[in-house]
Formats: sequence, C-alpha cells, structure tokens
Amino acid sequence: MYNKPYLAGMLAMSLMPGAAFAEDKVLTFLAEHGPAVVGPVIAAFEAENPGVKVQMERVPFADLAAAIEARIGGGDTKIDIIAADTPRVPFMAKSGQIKPLDEALAETIKKTIPNATEIESVSYEGKLHSYPLWSSTNMLFYNRAALEAAGVEPPSSDPNERMTWAELIELAKKVQSAGGAKWGLMFQQIDRYYQLQPLFESSGAGPGLTGDDMLTPTIASDAWIKTAEWYGDLFESGLSPRGVTPAETDTMFGAGEFAFLVGGSWAIPRWASSGLTDFGVAPMPYFEGGEPATPTGAWSWAVNPNSDDAELAHKFLQFAALTPEGSALTVVNFPAPPVNPGGFETFVAKFIDGAPEGSEDVYQALMDITGHELANTAHVRPRSVGYVVFETVMNKAFSDIRNGNDARETLTSAENQLKSSFRRLK
Repeated sequence: MYNKPYLAGMLAMSLMPGAAFAEDKVLTFLAEHGPAVVGPVIAAFEAENPGVKVQMERVPFADLAAAIEARIGGGDTKIDIIAADTPRVPFMAKSGQIKPLDEALAETIKKTIPNATEIESVSYEGKLHSYPLWSSTNMLFYNRAALEAAGVEPPSSDPNERMTWAELIELAKKVQSAGGAKWGLMFQQIDRYYQLQPLFESSGAGPGLTGDDMLTPTIASDAWIKTAEWYGDLFESGLSPRGVTPAETDTMFGAGEFAFLVGGSWAIPRWASSGLTDFGVAPMPYFEGGEPATPTGAWSWAVNPNSDDAELAHKFLQFAALTPEGSALTVVNFPAPPVNPGGFETFVAKFIDGAPEGSEDVYQALMDITGHELANTAHVRPRSVGYVVFETVMNKAFSDIRNGNDARETLTSAENQLKSSFRRLK
C-alpha cells in the first residue's frame, strides 16, 4: 500500500511542466498521409513547441471524404487538422467542414510560388479555407532499355520539342511490336479525372464543367466524346492493358512492362528502391492543333471549425506551409514540389543531389520540366461545390470507357446523372 508522502510526490510530479499526461497539448491530424510523409515536419514543430504533440489518424483516400463529413459534420472536437484535396475545398467550405482562414490570405499569397498553385483553389467566396502544401504535374516516362531494344530514339526532354499524342502512339506501337515491352503506353492513374483532364483541355473539349458556379456539365459534347473515344481506343487496340488498377501501374513500369508511362514523380523513390534507374523523361504530349496541358493541384491542410485548439492547429499549418524549413520537411519522403519558394528550392536541390549515379541528367530534366509545366501548362481541376460528385461520376465513366463501353452512351448517361445531382446543389 502506498504511503501519503509517495502519493504526494506522484501528484507533484503530475503537475510539473514536463509531465506529458498533464501538460502536453495534443493536436489530432486526420489524413491519408502516413508517418513517413508527415513525421519530419511534426518532429520539427514539436521540437520548437515543447509540450505540443501532433498525432496522425489515417484514413484511406477513398474513405477520407466520408470520414470528414461524418465526424466534422457531427461536431467532433477531437480532430484539429484535416487534409483536404484542393478541388474538394469549395464543397468542404460550403458544408462548414473547414474553418475560414481569411486573416492569413495576404501572407499565404506572399509566401506561395506564383502559378505553382492558385490561391483560389483553396479559397471559397473570397476567403482562404486551407493552406496549399504541394503542387504536382505529370510527364512522360520511358524505359530506355525497351526503346533501345526496338531501335526507337527517345523523345526530347525539351518542352519546346514536345511530342503530339499521335507521334507518341507511333513510337509506342513500334516498341511493343518489336517486343521491347509488353505494353506500349499506360497512364499511371488510368481512370482518375486528375490525370485525364489534360487530354480534354488539350483537345479543346474543356474541363467538362462550365458556368459561374461550375455546375453545368458539358461532357456529352462532340469534342468530349471524340477525346474519350481516343482514350478508349488505347485499350481496345491493345496498346494499353485492361484489368489493371492505378495501384499496379508504377510497379509494372518498374518491372519493364510499359514502354511509356504518363505519370507523376512520386513513383521515383519506389523505382529506385526496386533497382530501376534506366528511365528517361519527356514533357506530357499534346493533341496536334491544341495546346499543351498538364494536371496540377495536390493536398492542402485545413483546421476543423469545431477544434478546441484551433489557434495551435493554425500555428502548425503556418509552420508547415509558409516557412521554408517546414515546407521542405513535408517533402523529405514525398517527392511532390512544395509551393513555398524556399521549400521548393530545397526540394529541387535535394532531389537532384539524390540522383543515382549516372541519372543526374534525368533528374535535372525532370525538375526542369516540372518548373516549366507549373508555370505554363498547368490546369487546375474545376472549382465547384459539386466537384466531389463530378469526380466520382467521371472516374466511373472513364473506367467504363476503357473497358469497352461506348463513349457517347457513357458520357450522355453521366451528364444526365450530373445534372440531376447538381440540381440539389444550386
């Protein structure tokens, strides 16, 4: 049995500043990100703010929107910080899922790379609602060994010598027919609007939503149907494989199954760990007669309006998004370009310095292409309170089209579905 002096001593210890269970403030972060991504910036913030802890609560991307809607919409005060995919910000803001941060708008504009991301993409009705962390782009990766085996000269990495889609398909067919690779061409994210939007932008079909509120779908237009038919033909012809998920495409390219892969730089660490270093990079192709177009946008971080520690959560986000140190730490293990200028410079230098021996030129070309595309060809996803519905419907439509469904029938049905859903949002 404990004596009174012992118990008194224990009570005194529990009230000391160093006692974590009595004094630590804990911020809970709801996201799909894992410790490898967020761990470095969390560690630095905790070191600068003794007595503060940031803990992650992970939810798969496919379930994150539903989790946020259920928990934040239900008044949950235990979540402090939320990861928000930028095109979802308008809906989340309108639904009251994220706290307005308009007092930080001017500072965020000042500390964000122009054109790397649009401040409007994290704003709603003129008010900032989340901090942009990263940006993104896509490019064309190719397997050097596959092209060499087929006697095909690699494409240029110079954006001024960008290939058309027709030119790329001819090269992909040559490599495939010569046995250089099992498949000629693949898209990293196959059915996802993020990666396929540039096809429709480049062909002149547009993003698929119009109007002041971006709630008028135009995906059954002749231009959209023609572009979708082109995409479906890649799979119908056997140039691209059916029965593959986005989770498999990076691994398959690393194994040499694709001659060309349209994708983002985030797969490079996985390729390097698997021993693939003999790849090259070129700008994403465009449709002849149209304009070059690339995807962009990435995660932003926001504050739960129900949080009991909103001010402290805000402080953490400012450190991660608006300081060069914090920004650089968010991409230590996540190769997406940060939108803070100082963070971006650190990211580029580290990325190139980390190139495997003999790959320095490729890594430099990749960064050069990234900077060019972010400044000149990037198209943000439609800023609409209906984007979540739009993306869900479009991803299903793209899946149906690549698996053989008629493009006109599929897009007409999808447009009717969107019109019905959007009536409830207007």
